Amino acid sequence: FPSQTKEYQVKPQRRPTMTTERREQKPMILVLLLLATLCLGAHGFQAATASTVRYDTILQAQQQQQQQQPDGTRMDRRSALASVVGAALVLPLLAPLEEAQAAETTLAPITNKVIFDVRISRQDGTFYVRDDLEDTPENKVFYGQLTMGLFGTTVPRTVKEFLTYVDGFNAMDDNPLPSYSRSSFVSLDQSTGLLVGGYIPSLEVTDFGGSTAIKYGGRVLAAPLWFDDQQTERYSHNSKGLLTHRTLDVGPSFGITTRSATELDSTHTVFGQLLLDESSREFLTIVEDLPTYNMERPRGDPRDETALDTVASAVFSSQREIFRSAAKTFGDNRVNKVFPGKLLRRVEVTQVRLA
Repeated sequence: FPSQTKEYQVKPQRRPTMTTERREQKPMILVLLLLATLCLGAHGFQAATASTVRYDTILQAQQQQQQQQPDGTRMDRRSALASVVGAALVLPLLAPLEEAQAAETTLAPITNKVIFDVRISRQDGTFYVRDDLEDTPENKVFYGQLTMGLFGTTVPRTVKEFLTYVDGFNAMDDNPLPSYSRSSFVSLDQSTGLLVGGYIPSLEVTDFGGSTAIKYGGRVLAAPLWFDDQQTERYSHNSKGLLTHRTLDVGPSFGITTRSATELDSTHTVFGQLLLDESSREFLTIVEDLPTYNMERPRGDPRDETALDTVASAVFSSQREIFRSAAKTFGDNRVNKVFPGKLLRRVEVTQVRLA
């Protein structure tokens, strides 16, 4: 009898190509991107994106290896995917840590950290919520924090005087001491890039009993020089974000460098550093672009300027100084509210505290 069995030829199962597998794994990579972005923000998105690029690179390398060693391709692909998953989960966690470590890199050891809560008004000077304005940078209110590290070891006297305007404020006190919690940033010197802050309303430097004193809220307070005879090291104004104070000034005003300004080394003392995180960088970027008051006579193209224009500018400057001096003589304090570099937007400090 003829044999009842039939021979069946088993066709070898086709191994998925590298292109097919990449298509299958793409949804998983997109899920990783979404999760990293939702959980960890921009850092997670950047790290997961980098992991996707890394995954594509690994697959390309594995494609070459597949042609040489087909049997080991499956395990290698699993290893590649495991590497991508690990990178997508670990890199977003390391990114904020790296930024924090970079912020902690300072010129000197930090003994105190002070946090300034700041806000920048719209171009019309308001802070309250408004829905009738266009969505433009000029119509947005900025809220942020500035974290300042103080060099109490190398500049102890200046840091001590600075802290007196941090610790003295009490909102429940009817007659509080002067504090940076009620201060503002008032000017940006265009020649040096120095942002001047620490202006406290109603605070005046006056003479009392033959010595300099501070008058505030009906009180007369001592006004010692911030000159630091115990300073062990002097720092140059050669970078952005340095805290500085005029050496012979007795008031609470201080400055933050927005760029290198070594010309300040002879007149100012660096006593701290702004810890440049995302909020402080955005704050400095916005302030640098704010309009400032210019007291000079409007001038055209210098190439078209004539001798008559030069004389007119000199006369304008002389008249301006005469009128300002006369106003001070008659006790008109309004002249003090107009000065070169004055910020034409309100930049206020709403709260100050030790970190």
